[in-house]
Amino acid sequence: MATSHCGGWAAVAGLAALVGGTGLARAETVTASSTTIVSGQRDPRDGTVHTVVPFLELVSLRASEINNPLLTDTQIVVSGWGEAVAGDPRDGKSTLGDVDVAYLQGSTWNRRMTLRLGRQFVFPGTAANLQLDGLAPTLRVGAGFGLSGFVGVPVTPRFGYSRGEFTSGARVFWSRSYESEVGVSVLEILGPGQHVFRRDAGVDGRYRLLDSLALSGLLRWSLSETRLAEANAAVNWRPSRYIDVTGDYRRTAPDLFLPRYSLFAVFAQETRDEFGGFLSLRPWPRRLDLQGDLHEVHDANGWGWNAGGKATLRLGSSGRTRVGVESRRLKIPGDGYLMGRAFGWQTITTKIRVVVDFDVYGLDQPRNGQDRSFFGSGSLVYDVAPAWRAVLTGMDNVTPYATHQIEGLLKVIYDGGRVVKEVTP
Repeated sequence: MATSHCGGWAAVAGLAALVGGTGLARAETVTASSTTIVSGQRDPRDGTVHTVVPFLELVSLRASEINNPLLTDTQIVVSGWGEAVAGDPRDGKSTLGDVDVAYLQGSTWNRRMTLRLGRQFVFPGTAANLQLDGLAPTLRVGAGFGLSGFVGVPVTPRFGYSRGEFTSGARVFWSRSYESEVGVSVLEILGPGQHVFRRDAGVDGRYRLLDSLALSGLLRWSLSETRLAEANAAVNWRPSRYIDVTGDYRRTAPDLFLPRYSLFAVFAQETRDEFGGFLSLRPWPRRLDLQGDLHEVHDANGWGWNAGGKATLRLGSSGRTRVGVESRRLKIPGDGYLMGRAFGWQTITTKIRVVVDFDVYGLDQPRNGQDRSFFGSGSLVYDVAPAWRAVLTGMDNVTPYATHQIEGLLKVIYDGGRVVKEVTP
């Protein structure tokens, strides 16, 4: 595994050793979960059908209430995955793995200062879910005002392109509550040779005007290109517990989310606009849920639209049976599709459930001579024990890229919940 994929582990291991080295570190609460997935599938390529059996393990661990003389509210969070592939893998690699999150967090100065070190996601402002290996402090100065920042190395996903070689940023914010906060932020990401990958400034906010009305939005300006990189705004209105209405608008410049030195940035679209809304209704509480959305889409190729609807009905005295239908129509210049879906959920006993799902896509533009795509699946869900669940799934699909493909999947899930446990180094 490359160094860029191990930075999170190294940071947490070092900090854990630092905290544990005091001899006073102790975790009162440990939360753990894991998911094991085993699947078997036929992989047609090069005129031959190959058999591939991947074994995937997803693991997460949180140790909190770690008593130590350095920080309060200390916790260590680790989440990652590993995969071993039997058979004949496509790229010849039989083992893969990566770390998604691995950090140590704690507070000091009467909880006014919070420090997070390791592999993490930075969410607010222009950072917008930036994944990095580094340090992210937050300082609250009082009266709702605060300052946060980050510095480190952007993480390159296992199957993604380079996100840069160094990043830093800062945000000044005012927070009245979790649902009401506004901020001003800056972000810089540098690539090879100190070339600017991104250099942005922005304003973000979410604000609840009334119990039934909330606003949110983000405006991001590219300082290096002197033009708008992203703008979005949403209004959510909930006149009753059975009705949710959201209107939204978003403009993005896809080329500005790629490195400026990348060849792909030259061919990417400069603007894309979407506006429309969502509607959720519960006319028959705990029995019938209705959802719908409609958005207009505009880019350099012209106008299009994206609309969908979904209905879910619960039957029986305790909703042991669920059935539903869903449809979506995407129509953009030169392409699009019509999707139809039917699904169901039947509770056999308190521990056993059966889930079925079937969908079909009609393509506006045929691919490989086909204009239809079919997918069907059936799952048996068994709650083995309070913290253990097993899911056995069979899938069959016909697409323009695979004439006929059958796949089996076994998933074993462990969710330890909150386990009170004393851990001493």
